[in-house]
Amino acid sequence: MSWYHPTSLLDKVFEGGIIIKGVTGLVEFVGGLLLLFVNPAQMHQFVALVTQRELLEDPNDRVAHLLLTATSHFAEGGAVFVVAYLWIHAVIKLIAVIGILKNQLWAYPFSLLTLGLLMVYQAYSIAFVKFSIGMVSLTAFDVFILWLIWREFGKVRGESHASAPGDSRADNCARV
Repeated sequence: MSWYHPTSLLDKVFEGGIIIKGVTGLVEFVGGLLLLFVNPAQMHQFVALVTQRELLEDPNDRVAHLLLTATSHFAEGGAVFVVAYLWIHAVIKLIAVIGILKNQLWAYPFSLLTLGLLMVYQAYSIAFVKFSIGMVSLTAFDVFILWLIWREFGKVRGESHASAPGDSRADNCARV
């Protein structure tokens, strides 16, 4: 088994995007873990304390209001859903990222399917729940990453069919 080695600029962009997905997966996992151990009311109080000065300077600060709104929902009992969502999302991302970086052929269709399903949810959320520039930006980034995964999957499949036995990518094909 060999690690992914980018050869072109687009390959390096792909690797960077995959690493970003892995880092966000780790952050989501740790965030979910913190939500299990931090009382939601205390979290809301902390965010209110931290954003208080900003709201005094700019009473219409969107980020401060977003944070306060989000933590107030946690205090109302939404933390269990958020923890489950974060962990499921994180585990899926981490499995996909590790598989791709290890050149595992199965990781490409897994990534395409799971990222595609998450993007369907994001599109639904944008269209029917609440339009958000942040969600639109995230979805646009995910579309780009999805295209890069598709592109790389085509390359890997082509190489695995043309490779001699003993090549790490050909070995991965045999495992699938």
